[in-house]
This record gives sequence, C-alpha cells and structure tokens, in this order.
Amino acid sequence: MVNNDKRTPFELDLLANAQSLICTKPPIPWAYETSIAANGVLACGWDHEENIVLISGSGYSVTEPITGRRLHRERDVDETYDRMSDDRLTFQLPQGKISIFGFEAGDGIHMTADGWQVEVIYPWWPRATVVLDYLYTTNYTYLKNATAIDLQRLDGMIKCGFSPSGKHLIIMGSGGALIYSRKG
Repeated sequence: MVNNDKRTPFELDLLANAQSLICTKPPIPWAYETSIAANGVLACGWDHEENIVLISGSGYSVTEPITGRRLHRERDVDETYDRMSDDRLTFQLPQGKISIFGFEAGDGIHMTADGWQVEVIYPWWPRATVVLDYLYTTNYTYLKNATAIDLQRLDGMIKCGFSPSGKHLIIMGSGGALIYSRKG
C-alpha cells in the first residue's frame, strides 16, 4: 500500500490537536452572548457605536450587541443594495460609511490589540470550527489553550471578526450570527 499523505509529522500533530478541541462557550472575559436569527446573511459591519449591522438579501438591521435589542430594520432590498459599495467593502448608513465583511464582502478583524485572536479552521473538513485564543501567554503554543466555540445552529460557510475596539466578536453562518462581548 502506497502512502500518498504529504503531511509532515508536525502537520499531523497539529491536525490531531485541532480535532481534539471540544466545542464550548468562549472563556472569560467573553461573558455576554447574543444570537441573531437571520437567513441569507451576506455581510456585516460595526457602526460608529459598535452596534452590529447585519446585511441580508431581505434588507439590513442594526442590533445592540450585548442586549440583542434591534435598533433599526430596513426591509427595502433595493435600498440595501444601493447602500453597499461596488466592491462590497463599505456600507452607507444614515450616520456615515462603515467597513463590512462577510460572504460577499471583505474579511473581518482577527486580532485585538490586547492579544485575542479568532480564526476559522477546518479540522473536520468541510465542517468549520471557530477558534478563539489568547496569544499573549508565556511560551505560547498554537492551539494549546485555544477554545473551539460552539456554533450552535450556524453551519455552512463561517465568517468572523472583532469590533474595532476588540470588545465584541461576531460569528456569521447560514443561520444568522452569534455575538460575544466581554465585560468592561
């Protein structure tokens, strides 16, 4: 039997470590969880007050991340698409232009100034796993102390990113979005 596996022992160990992660809630200080049910999510962004702007094929909404309270909902699809830039990297709100990321947009912020990192990995291809890790530790080792986040009902393609301040984290999938916020 011929072994066509091109992975190195290091890569195989890394894969085993990733596959051994147990999906759970994010660690302290990520104490607040908000779930937004939405179908057809295309992109999202953060307004100037770090409320989440969720853009879908049926309009857009603005939601307060910690309470989950919807602040605004626009159901006009044509207006929603008119607000999105041609390159799908910005979105025009009444209060001003914001950067967006998602399935039909750019990429999110994956690291905070104080050392939290989020990324999507695929230890069980094609199923995505979102990993949250704190990098500023002594003798840091990739995935050693990482947390695999329970995505609940989110599946399919997954996108994620921190708010500009690093206080909030959003994870988007086919069923909407999960938002985690930290105290303080």
